[in-house]
Amino acid sequence: MRRQPDAVAAGAVPVIELSGDGRARGRTHGEEARSLISSSMERWRDRIEQLTGRSSADHVARFLGASRLIDAVRVGSPDLYDEVRGIAEASGQPLDDVFAYNFMDEEWRYAGVSAIGCSVIGIEGESGVILGQNMDLPASMDGSQVLLHIRADADDPEQFVASAAGMIGVLGVNREGVACCVNTLAQLPSALEGMPVAFLIREILRRRTRVEAGTYLRSVRHASGQNYAIADRHGIDSYECSAAGISARPIAGPTLVHTNHPLWTAGAAELAARPDELELSGTRSRYNYLSVAVPQLRDAAELETVFASRDSGVCVVPRPPRMSKTFCGAVFEIGEDMTSARFALGQPGAVEWSTAVWSAPAGA
Repeated sequence: MRRQPDAVAAGAVPVIELSGDGRARGRTHGEEARSLISSSMERWRDRIEQLTGRSSADHVARFLGASRLIDAVRVGSPDLYDEVRGIAEASGQPLDDVFAYNFMDEEWRYAGVSAIGCSVIGIEGESGVILGQNMDLPASMDGSQVLLHIRADADDPEQFVASAAGMIGVLGVNREGVACCVNTLAQLPSALEGMPVAFLIREILRRRTRVEAGTYLRSVRHASGQNYAIADRHGIDSYECSAAGISARPIAGPTLVHTNHPLWTAGAAELAARPDELELSGTRSRYNYLSVAVPQLRDAAELETVFASRDSGVCVVPRPPRMSKTFCGAVFEIGEDMTSARFALGQPGAVEWSTAVWSAPAGA
């Protein structure tokens, strides 16, 4: 039986309670995490200057000036567009910087940055589904972890979304049992227009079934290469998306393992065999390890142990030249009558796993 840990709300990582429309949610986020957003974005600016040799202001102006990403969000997700505006207003950060910060994967492509990482695991069983991941990000982002608790309203279900302060989200789950995990696929085509990854994640979590989420994902143009693993209590779908199109996981099976190279996109074998900078991420070695380990797992607690494994490379420790680090871990158990959300908001093994607590039903 699963151990009963402390709730996330009792931990040291900020849990930001959000409700209302996009502007209201963003303003709450910006006000409550103002200091953390300031320090996190200063590290982000420093990293940009180290990588590009330009001032962060010049880089952001070039990036946004060359792209149509803000337009895509304004038209395709106006509520989330307003949420970013609210974060900027309340935190006192320049609006263009906050947009560029939220266009994380797309800014990496523009800057030519690779070798980040992420490991996604899914398990389908008779009693339900488990979906989880280690999210690997630049080591400079460590310490900015927050958990967004988005209250239900007439249109959207309640959600828990792991994020960095100032960002709208990196992965999450909703109370209807729809969960979304992602991993970057830098070999696939990108574009400076289309919907950015963070906004797609949040839009997926507004859907009430994985079928609805998949329909949405197929309906939009994608700005960067990314795998989206989407689960509900009935199963797991996985989509490799890029500016060139979308390829769905062709064969359903009891387990899903994905790291940072395409598996079923046309030409995937050639892309995965290509010696390039992405090999710094250890994508093949993590995939091979997990392909053996995952079918042997008996429950979610054992998956948490796998996510803490440093020797396998699944839990990433920054080592030159790859200055990435596991930013957080998540494990979602989705059954007929329950959705459990577990987070390690920091490196698994170095921080405790905690269980998110859903709101009490009205009248309870």
